[in-house]
Amino acid sequence: MLYIIYGNDRTKGRARFQTLRDELSEGRNIESVREGAISPLLIDEMVLSRGLFDETAVFVFDSILEKVTEQEIVASRAVDLASSSNSFLVFEPTLDKKIIPIITKEASLAEEYTLKKLFERPAFNIFALGDALGARNKKDLWVLYQQALGAGLAPEEINSTLFWQVKNMALMKGAQAGESAGLNPFVAKKALAFAKNYTTSEIENLARKLSAIVHEDHRGGESLKIALEKLILSL
Repeated sequence: MLYIIYGNDRTKGRARFQTLRDELSEGRNIESVREGAISPLLIDEMVLSRGLFDETAVFVFDSILEKVTEQEIVASRAVDLASSSNSFLVFEPTLDKKIIPIITKEASLAEEYTLKKLFERPAFNIFALGDALGARNKKDLWVLYQQALGAGLAPEEINSTLFWQVKNMALMKGAQAGESAGLNPFVAKKALAFAKNYTTSEIENLARKLSAIVHEDHRGGESLKIALEKLILSL
């Protein structure tokens, strides 16, 4: 079974995604698919995967399909995903327009959440968080984090934005001026500058921590909201 939530209204889309995730997870294993892991082989393995006692699983794709090439891989296996006894829940606000009709055609549920009017857009610029993290400005990042929460942004969305910036820095660490590693040239240029503020091991540790605190929150441990603030203050 294939379930897809997409569109530029991240707040409403994520709320719906969380509701579906909770519903689908009752009595079943949840497997979060890692950023950058998508491949035809992995998709095929997940489609056929069964537990020790023949249990089915729920595979969650939480904003990990930023690259169109990754979206194309998932779209090419849409029929198999939809017919699998396992469930596949995709939350991707930036789903490419060419991919949408291909992947949603096979989905058991496909819902788009869009900001219909300009004044409905959040006043807070969430990418400022990523810039403050890249600049390694702990004070600004903490202030922006509080402002983001006050503007109604979910901790999950904030975490995803910070992880996005860390991923970009990892891709550009050691790159030469003019290289892009498949990123938008503007994003690549900023990430190249930001990467100089961290060692390779520090970037890797940040990525691990941002991933770990999400899983800890989902397991009922420390809340993501508190864990994010601790991480920011530890920079």
